[in-house]
Amino acid sequence: MGVQSASGIQSPLGLNDPAVLMSGLRIETLRLPAGIEVQRTDGPCGTILRGVDLADDLPAEVISLILTLFHHSGVLVIPGQSRLTPQRQMEVTEWFGRPYNREGGGRFDDIPTVDGTLVQNVSGGSELKPHSDVQDYAIPPDVTVLHGVEVPPPSAGGCTLFANLFQAYDELDEAMKRRVERMKWKPASTLATAYAVKIPQAIEYVKQHGMGALESDVEHPVVRTHPVSGRKALWVSTFTVKMVGIDDPEENKRMVHFLKEHVTQPHLWYTHKWTPHDVIMWDNRCVNHWRQNWDHQYRRIMHRSQAGGSRPF
Repeated sequence: MGVQSASGIQSPLGLNDPAVLMSGLRIETLRLPAGIEVQRTDGPCGTILRGVDLADDLPAEVISLILTLFHHSGVLVIPGQSRLTPQRQMEVTEWFGRPYNREGGGRFDDIPTVDGTLVQNVSGGSELKPHSDVQDYAIPPDVTVLHGVEVPPPSAGGCTLFANLFQAYDELDEAMKRRVERMKWKPASTLATAYAVKIPQAIEYVKQHGMGALESDVEHPVVRTHPVSGRKALWVSTFTVKMVGIDDPEENKRMVHFLKEHVTQPHLWYTHKWTPHDVIMWDNRCVNHWRQNWDHQYRRIMHRSQAGGSRPF
């Protein structure tokens, strides 16, 4: 059976309506505390929350609002967080669950910390192709929180793009939905990722053990169900290297290519142009993100933390 094209069906969630969040929840149904504003981004996913300082000891109703927006937006942008320390960022991240530890990656997956916390200081690098975080693990994190401590000007690049994977699933034709409903895929391994970005230990390991060491035993569902909204996401990305159950190698490659092309269509993406001290929380269960390259005469200092961790289903 050959790979079929998408049907072009529009998402039924009314995403052109600025009052409708990614899951279909309407903003006017939320109870907003005094002084707090919520608005959609100009893309197919994401919500902007204003009037909150995460450094403050926030009341329960505000924390509850943050969690609700996160679970229904895919991406939550909270600007102006200049008072946020790494320690406080970790506390905020723990609202979503226990801190996420990358166990099992060994020397190929060392994560540095800031001031002894589990907040990663991401200061360099270049483009990172579309992906959901830590898909090379059987149990990836639910949430990633990124604080833009120092960012290049928008004209210098360094934007982060986010894709609505609910909409990507909705726009498959019915035959393709049936075909991929129970299908699984294999990601590139942690070692393969380290090898691709030229970590010396990974290169030396592959020299000693061969390219076969790059294969992964992890399997993920092509269609992932969100545990809160119940919506289905087409959960594939750059990390997807092989489909499970398609024996013909060429057909396997065609399916991988089709799904990757489908989730990278421009209309599925929101482009975030960073300003200093933006905080972005994204849901690794239903969005992909894509870091663009930037002019490296400018520094890009980001504090990253992750929490939760659930087996995709």
